[in-house]
Amino acid sequence: MDQRRLLLAFAVSLLFLMLYQEWIVRTYPRPQQESSAPPQAESPIGPTASATSGAGAGSGLVAPSGDAPLITVETDLLRAEITPIGARLAQVTLKHYPRTVDAGSDALNLVDDGPILPLTLQIAGGKSDAGVGYRAQGGPLILHGDDRGEVVFSGELDGLQIEKRYTFSGASYLFGLSTRVSGGRDGSPVGLVLTPMPPDGVNGRTREAGVALVARKLLQKPLKDMEKQDTTIEDADWAGFAAQYFLLAAVPAPGTSRALMGAVDGLPVVRLDVSSGPQGRAVLIYAGPKDQADLAQAGHDLGRALDFGWFWFIAIPLLQGLRLLHSVTGNYGVAIIVLTALVKAATAPLTQTTFRNMREMQKIQPQMSKLRERFKDDQVALQKEVMELYRRHRVNPLSGCLPMLLQLPIFVGLYNALGHAIELRHAPFALWINDLSAPDHLMIAGIGIPVLTILMGASMFLQQWISPQQGDPAQQRMMMLMPVMMTVMFVVGGFPAGLVLYWLVNNLLSIAQQYWMMRTAT
Repeated sequence: MDQRRLLLAFAVSLLFLMLYQEWIVRTYPRPQQESSAPPQAESPIGPTASATSGAGAGSGLVAPSGDAPLITVETDLLRAEITPIGARLAQVTLKHYPRTVDAGSDALNLVDDGPILPLTLQIAGGKSDAGVGYRAQGGPLILHGDDRGEVVFSGELDGLQIEKRYTFSGASYLFGLSTRVSGGRDGSPVGLVLTPMPPDGVNGRTREAGVALVARKLLQKPLKDMEKQDTTIEDADWAGFAAQYFLLAAVPAPGTSRALMGAVDGLPVVRLDVSSGPQGRAVLIYAGPKDQADLAQAGHDLGRALDFGWFWFIAIPLLQGLRLLHSVTGNYGVAIIVLTALVKAATAPLTQTTFRNMREMQKIQPQMSKLRERFKDDQVALQKEVMELYRRHRVNPLSGCLPMLLQLPIFVGLYNALGHAIELRHAPFALWINDLSAPDHLMIAGIGIPVLTILMGASMFLQQWISPQQGDPAQQRMMMLMPVMMTVMFVVGGFPAGLVLYWLVNNLLSIAQQYWMMRTAT
């Protein structure tokens, strides 16, 4: 295999692996938790709670929210509901993010209605405040702008005096929780427990993982892996759970940066050390969207939750460009089309170089075939004659691949930007496409037809059909199968319409450019 084929294979393989990984994540979401789970071995997360239902089941983390009136805190951005049973979060709804695309949809809730509620305290000896009846002071709260307010919960557990103090701001997704435990042995560790978020309403699927920032590097652990094996993180800047578009994370106070990822009764949990005595410790909780502006305002490097991959330095400017275009067009679908056209125009010289080289390589294919037949038993001589053929015709086999490889970071950067852009969530485009973050389904006789994806596959096939053919017939057949494979992967994997739209527009522009170059080359 010559160097050109090696580079081509590398580029196609990298693209295919990237899409295959995305397909696997979308096709196999985490399984729903069963109502009862088999007992698990004791782990760093702590002894598992009893599987029996009811308040204060066992001495672990499981306890229902109870019938006591909830304490509500309403800000400009969110509405938090705190149950006095455990002084835990019962709900956190985001006012500006509806759960579904349907008109009149409820606001998205970041708290799963499961057996364990977030912000439960885990105390030494397997104790938990999940079933503690707290006394509340200071609520309910309604905060706007720079307003600040707090709700204080006081309770008792086996002689321990526990205080949990919530502090909210009117214009931030970030709020504080200060905990104090007294009456026990000094130095007793206290952990704060976070739980996964529910699916956000896109096909009932969620791409969620336990996350932690360690030395400015994002550690991600899929939920299914958390259920199998516990992980201890000694120096976490923050930790919690991240879905595709939302984040629920805790930022510990300095000196209490130990975090653990694991499972209790089959439910993934993240625990952070928050207190070591009666003096109490404070943590900050972020419950909100993975929006660049909101994460930057929250600080504490929470912006690292937006993982744009290796080519983040390309993805971030492209995402900013998408927002700028939306401010002009008023439609994110149109903004994607314009952004794709601008990127295509910027890379046009590289594409033209690739096409020109492919044409030259096509011209010498008959001579290449004769050389392969003549020296089929002598690979060394074949390589020598091939290089001489390249020299005579002034063809560089690498000149066509290098431009393609230079375009690959731009493609991957734009792909990642569109995949993480919360702006596309529930953003309409046109006709039947009313959510660019969801797969396109045109309902015909009760069947959802992925029209946009089919058009994308057809454009890929047409683009491959009109491309100058080179290489052996087996390689050409493989390239013709790629559109079919990609279309099936996109349909089964449920790729969002925004990404499919980008791919379709890019293919159409490539076909137009290729047609123009073929006309001017004759």
